[in-house]
Amino acid sequence: MGKIKIFLLFLSLYCLGPCAAIPIISSSTDESALLAFKAKITRDPYNIFKKNWTAGTPFCSWIGIICSHRHQRVMALNLSSKGLKGTIAKEVGNLSFLISLDISNNNFQGHVPDELVHLHRLRGLYMQLNELSGQIPGSFGFLNRIQELFLYNNSLTGPIPPAIFNISSFQVIDLKYNFLGGSLPMDICNNLPNLESFNVSHNQLGGQIPESFSRCSEIKFLDLSCNEFTGSIPGKLGNLSKLEQLYLGNNSLTGELPSTIFNISSLTNLEAAYNTISGSLPHDICKKTPRLEILYIFANQLGGQIASSISGCRSLKQLSLAFNNISGVIPAEMGNMSALQILHLISNNLTGELPFNFFNISSLTKIVLGYNRFTGNLPEDLCFRHPNLEFLEIESNQIFGNIPSSISLCSALSTIALTTNYLTGGIPPQIGNITGLQNLYLSENNLTGSIPAEIGNITGLQYLVLGDNNLTGGIPAEIANITGLQYLNLSNNSLTGEIPPFIFHISTLQELHLSGNQLSGNVPSFDES
Repeated sequence: MGKIKIFLLFLSLYCLGPCAAIPIISSSTDESALLAFKAKITRDPYNIFKKNWTAGTPFCSWIGIICSHRHQRVMALNLSSKGLKGTIAKEVGNLSFLISLDISNNNFQGHVPDELVHLHRLRGLYMQLNELSGQIPGSFGFLNRIQELFLYNNSLTGPIPPAIFNISSFQVIDLKYNFLGGSLPMDICNNLPNLESFNVSHNQLGGQIPESFSRCSEIKFLDLSCNEFTGSIPGKLGNLSKLEQLYLGNNSLTGELPSTIFNISSLTNLEAAYNTISGSLPHDICKKTPRLEILYIFANQLGGQIASSISGCRSLKQLSLAFNNISGVIPAEMGNMSALQILHLISNNLTGELPFNFFNISSLTKIVLGYNRFTGNLPEDLCFRHPNLEFLEIESNQIFGNIPSSISLCSALSTIALTTNYLTGGIPPQIGNITGLQNLYLSENNLTGSIPAEIGNITGLQYLVLGDNNLTGGIPAEIANITGLQYLNLSNNSLTGEIPPFIFHISTLQELHLSGNQLSGNVPSFDES
């Protein structure tokens, strides 16, 4: 959009050579078209049309209008984000000098008029974030100068007209968040030499991903996610030497992940989650993708092991291989990935000791290793190595030993989830120093001792889950300070004493589990009306 704005500014000061050859048509045509557009507006919260778009005043001075300097013809119509509601008048197609039409982020309804095909000079069409319905006009294939088409976040249906893929001037096509169906033409990129960005995510497109995408040699951004694409990922996508972001998630893709994709040195984002992709990650996964920052291939059927060469992705910030069948150990070389912020490996078949002994990655904010077969214990220096940690989840593994008191030094933690392990010892009182903690899950371990009163210092705690341990003593009165508590599970321990009445006065509490203890006292009756 930036190039078009510069082009419009240039045209507003000077008229390019070809303009001289265009016959001068009465500007009354433009005024009539604009007034017809105004007549279709049913809601105008800023009174743009009532106060400004009035007959008898020069339309080139109206809000949202840019005219050419020489001919005083409408060159740009920009009414983005004005809260407008109505339909698009077909007379807009009479604005024959129009280069940019922007009515984005309003509440326009109805169909996109076929008459827009008459806008032969149009470079940019911006109708995103409206309530438009019906099909994309097939006549759009005749807009042979258009560079940018933005129709995302509407309610458009039907297939994408194949004719638009013959417009060689296209640079950006963004149709995401609609209800478009059908399939993409297998020769989609045969006539799109300048295409840089193509986004059709969150639609209902099916069929196979065309191999001819490999001919869009200038493409940098390709998003086909959240559709119904089937078949395998074309290996020829690896020929897209300028590709930076590739999104293929939430489809029904099968086959192996092509190793050729990891030959794209410009690649920064690769997301292919929620498919049925099999095979394994290539052994040289990061040797040719040094700029990779996000790698999401979770919820597939990947097997094999994590290659040590993954440490070559020195720019990698987010890694998720969760919900696959990956086995083996986490390679020690991953400790060199100094940019890593999110490590998400839940639900695989990973073994070996927890990787904290070689993880000196201070940038890590989220560690999710649950539902594997890791062993070992939580090191005392966990929070010295990971001072920025916000989310620690290692549920359903085989970790043992104590919860280190130094965990309180991870002051940014919002979630600690260590359920279903073999942890012993007591809950360290220092945990009460993590005042921003929202979720504490320690159930199904072998924890002993009493519930520390310091937990009451965590006033923003929402989930406190300590069931199925060997905890003793009473329920500390300080829990009453946790005013936002929603879920409290202390069941199946050896707690004694009376059930404190304050528990039943925590207005936010939705679930309470106290069974399997030796508690006494009365449970109040509640009016279910």
